[in-house]
Amino acid sequence: MARILITGSVDGLGLEAARQLVHRGHTVYLHARNQQRAMDAKSACPGAAGVLTADLSSVAETQKLCHDVNAIGNFDAVILNAGLMQGGFRKTPDTGAPALVSVNLISPYVMSCLLRPPKRLIFISSHLHRQANMASMDDMFWFKRGETRYQDYPAYCDSKLHVMLLANAVARRFKNTSVTSVHPGWVATKLGGQGAPDKLEDGVETYVMLAEGDYDEQNLSGAYFEPKRKIGQPIPAARDEDLQEKVVQACEEVTGLRLSA
Repeated sequence: MARILITGSVDGLGLEAARQLVHRGHTVYLHARNQQRAMDAKSACPGAAGVLTADLSSVAETQKLCHDVNAIGNFDAVILNAGLMQGGFRKTPDTGAPALVSVNLISPYVMSCLLRPPKRLIFISSHLHRQANMASMDDMFWFKRGETRYQDYPAYCDSKLHVMLLANAVARRFKNTSVTSVHPGWVATKLGGQGAPDKLEDGVETYVMLAEGDYDEQNLSGAYFEPKRKIGQPIPAARDEDLQEKVVQACEEVTGLRLSA
């Protein structure tokens, strides 16, 4: 049986994946933004081994989360499921980036730098990475465009390309970790909205497969998965190593943390 961490597991895909993995006999740790949400998560998934708390829009709290996770021991799988799609600019005090970008991109970078590498590391992207503006590569954190030009939807699409580029950069570095990225589907969660057309169980099925390692871990590190355990094809830019390194460099500059070779 595996030891698994799922960030953003109070509700939606993260919670349902946790429930299924607990039911299958795994040791699952949940993550919540604060103590109230942690209590909600524990009630919703009573078989979980524990709930860790951190506001992932904060670099300092994300660093503490990494410390807490490493103190537990080695993990077989980590699913970086936490994400934001709405909420406005909400400038974060430690980096100045919008909260959406902090949670969707900066926190996965910090965790990639500081967590003891698990056997399997899963990043959550989206099919909406196809709508990313390539010009955003020069302003990933909205420092140049600023709050007046900020819009949630374009920022979300951009962040999902950037996190896939990060995942592929990590996959090239971590030789003993199988690194994947996932489009979980457009499902009726708090993030996806009630009008979403896809099925929650189809996305969770892929989560469970990747968490358990029920795929060719060695040869599919760097792969992009879709619902129903399918391998997808991202846009060609996602495979561009120069763009991957551009994301790594930008995240290093804003966090002061270096991604190990």
